[in-house]
Amino acid sequence: MKIALTSYWIGGPTRVAISHICNEADVSKTSLYREFRSDDGLKATVLDLYSELVLGPFHNILTSNEGFAQQIEAFIVFTLRDRQTLGIPSRCLQVAMRAHRENLGEITGNKVDMLRSQTLRNYETWIERAKSRAEFKADIPAHAAALFCDAQNCGAMRMQREGVPNAIIKQTLELAFATFV
Repeated sequence: MKIALTSYWIGGPTRVAISHICNEADVSKTSLYREFRSDDGLKATVLDLYSELVLGPFHNILTSNEGFAQQIEAFIVFTLRDRQTLGIPSRCLQVAMRAHRENLGEITGNKVDMLRSQTLRNYETWIERAKSRAEFKADIPAHAAALFCDAQNCGAMRMQREGVPNAIIKQTLELAFATFV
């Protein structure tokens, strides 16, 4: 499963052939299809693993009981982790899957939509909690702010992939989040 995860994460969800994954994992296509039923089933299962390994810890930051400023700092630290040291690609598989949503199967597409909704709900809950503590501008709609946060996170990952220094990305994220307080 980790081979498929890494392959899709690095190569993109629509550019990696099942035969490549089978060769890398040293399994037959028959075995893979017996386990996952289809390319669509494999990609959906890969998204489950990605959610557990990456999105879960990220969502834990948003749902922690820390103050908003501390959560922003944790958000930035999490986003700017040295992915090369961690041995993970410098991109977001969830974002890549969203970008190719129309080219994915029904099962994977539904999983992509569910993860996107979950992420946006977590952002909105985070923002509403900060509003209730008077740590966030009350006049900013939570849904719009959630989309803004998601865009900032995606932009930061894109900048990392492009080689923008983390110090500059950190300044960019701090500037973006300063609009909320």
